[in-house]
Amino acid sequence: ASELRVNTLKDASGNNSIATSFVAGGSAKAWCKFGNDAQPDDSLNISSGTDVGTGQWRFAKTNAMSTTNYVVVGISGNVIDNFNTGHNSNALESTTNHTQSKYNISGTAFTDFNSGGYGMHSAHGDLA
Repeated sequence: ASELRVNTLKDASGNNSIATSFVAGGSAKAWCKFGNDAQPDDSLNISSGTDVGTGQWRFAKTNAMSTTNYVVVGISGNVIDNFNTGHNSNALESTTNHTQSKYNISGTAFTDFNSGGYGMHSAHGDLA
């Protein structure tokens, strides 16, 4: 097996250097696009999704985060209702899973996506 060790990356002309620690630290450690069934349409570092109730989905990571202090950012597509993501107080969060939830437009109840709707999220932090 080969091993490549570098501290700095540069473009082909030798300009625009960037520290590899910045690249690794700023990259999403997991991401997923999914529908109401919670099954990933496409993903990175997500091993599975579970529909845990109306408007609530839990995602298991293939590789764990180092702590529970990571950040999850999420959006929903093809809908106008509110969308919340990350460490939901109604869920059991850990280094190996996180939950997303979606509320109706008044923010009073969980709701699934409208027909054709979907959710997307990314997790940022350090892997274990």
